Amino acid sequence: MPIPTSNPDAAPRRLLREVVFEKMLAAIVDGTLEPGERLNDDQLVKWLGVSRTPVREAIAQLQTYGLVEIEANRFTRVAARDDIVYAEAAQFLAGLHTLAREWGSGNLDAARRKTLLGSIASVKKQLKARDLHGPGALLDVQGELAKASGNALFVGTEEPLRIRVNFLRPREVDSYDWDALLAVTDELAEALKN
Repeated sequence: MPIPTSNPDAAPRRLLREVVFEKMLAAIVDGTLEPGERLNDDQLVKWLGVSRTPVREAIAQLQTYGLVEIEANRFTRVAARDDIVYAEAAQFLAGLHTLAREWGSGNLDAARRKTLLGSIASVKKQLKARDLHGPGALLDVQGELAKASGNALFVGTEEPLRIRVNFLRPREVDSYDWDALLAVTDELAEALKN
């Protein structure tokens, strides 16, 4: 019997730890797992329907992202929000996003450029409405420019930092300079049009 060939259109297989990481990350970012909440391996195993190993690997990766705190033999918990850490991380990320705009905008094909311009227009509407999801969406658009840079080291630095900033960012409308955020969307749109 001949060995069947794989379907090239099939999605690539993913490691279980990556799937668990993404589910836990989403739960932390959306607030399902709250800052300061203890993470119990047995509960996570039951919730995610996997063994302890991928849960522990995901927790270790979340710790490197700054979203989980671990103190051996004491606790594993979702990191608390910290304004000082947020300010430092946001400042560093803003510098990376300046590079992302410079390095990534030149590597976009017409279709991707059009998609990003559409995303920027959507973000601009959110920011004008003072939607608290707008600042995070703006970070993600800039993350797409980082990916477009084609520099794996750059992307590997930007993504965890962007996720951390998004997690730490303020949750109150009055905490943002909405006009400054709108100015960033205008700058991004202009950079993509050139």
